[in-house]
Amino acid sequence: MTLPVPRLLLLACALLTVLLVPATAMAKSTKRTYPVIKKVTPLKIAVGGKLTIKGTGFKAGKGVNSVVFKRDGKPAVFVKSGLSTKKKIYVTVPDKLAAFLGSDSEGAAVPTRFRLRVLASRFSKNFTSSKLSPIVKPKAGSSSTPAGTYQQCQDKAKVTPDVDVDGDGLTNGTELAYGIDPCSADTDGDGMIDGYEFYSAKDLNGAAIPYPGRRPWPNPLDSSDGKWDFDGDGLLLSWEYKLWKSVGGSFPLTAYSDGTQQTGGLVPASTPAQQALDLDGDGKLTDDERDADGDGLSNIVEFMYRGTIVWWTDVYLNEKPYTPATFYELDATIADTDGDGVLDGADDQDHDGYDNYTEMERDRAQVHLRVQPYNPCLPNPHSPTCSRYHPPTNSWPPWDATQQAGDETPFIWPRPSIASGLNAWDGLGGP
Repeated sequence: MTLPVPRLLLLACALLTVLLVPATAMAKSTKRTYPVIKKVTPLKIAVGGKLTIKGTGFKAGKGVNSVVFKRDGKPAVFVKSGLSTKKKIYVTVPDKLAAFLGSDSEGAAVPTRFRLRVLASRFSKNFTSSKLSPIVKPKAGSSSTPAGTYQQCQDKAKVTPDVDVDGDGLTNGTELAYGIDPCSADTDGDGMIDGYEFYSAKDLNGAAIPYPGRRPWPNPLDSSDGKWDFDGDGLLLSWEYKLWKSVGGSFPLTAYSDGTQQTGGLVPASTPAQQALDLDGDGKLTDDERDADGDGLSNIVEFMYRGTIVWWTDVYLNEKPYTPATFYELDATIADTDGDGVLDGADDQDHDGYDNYTEMERDRAQVHLRVQPYNPCLPNPHSPTCSRYHPPTNSWPPWDATQQAGDETPFIWPRPSIASGLNAWDGLGGP
């Protein structure tokens, strides 16, 4: 039976509607929205107090949004938020804002209105209006801050372009030319000085120009850039900054720039110690493979690889973490993290008789046992620090393997001989 043409048209239109609605909904769901500030409390607050900002378009998490404080006619001050939801931000008014307060005829600081703007996935389109802009006053109990100090610094910066007033590695003239604050070593308040971010960007892209927004390179005007790895060596910008500081923190950047994987030039892995750090075996050491604190472990191992607890839990999703004890983690800028006189590479996190070098860099050490530097039962289930008691089911390794009825020791591991003692282990077998 042939349907009349009008009915065919109606069916076609209905089908088209069904197809278009999901596409439209998907477009709306993937569209990035601008942050919008709808309410700020309290509207009168002292330096050091906590503001609550309500609105939409924020990012959920801690330190993932930045609140920009702006006094009319003065540079913007970037401040990382505290714990936030998509509709609410908590932020502490920083002490450095005191330098931006207005002053009376005698130079004493007075309450001053600051307009706000939020940087989440995008910048909010505008600063807040007067009714949504809090008035900030000096911290309670503190002496009045001479507001003239900041202005004097600004005036000095303008007449001394070849001087670095704030000591951040950039001359006053360079900072003024690019909109960076010559009187603040850390303009965006992200914990990294302006010069480090500026020159890392130059290493990555010689034409990189600071801009008050996000750019795909290190930026002294972007408070969120510390969580990215711009040069792709596995080290975040904030980690490389920490490493740079630990080895002297000098300019130009001859060590640990996040704009190049081989800061300061090629470092060949020519000595046995260097060859031990060469994770990919290509005969050279990139920034991630180098050993800033000289403890025998590569930087990347201590920051995010086998030297961290989370690496083991992320890679082996079905393994239950060892629970009878809590272990500390290493630091790529500290050679002896626990202060016992043994360098971290030669130390033994879980006290099972296998040093960190062996358990954290297994491939290089040619160890073919089932190791875990935060589980004293691996690779030796009879080590002196392996717990004598563990759950009969859903236990941590190596008791996560199939067990014989009534047997607390996995059958894949050999029992120690009576003559060798309770904790002895002959090292045979095992996965």
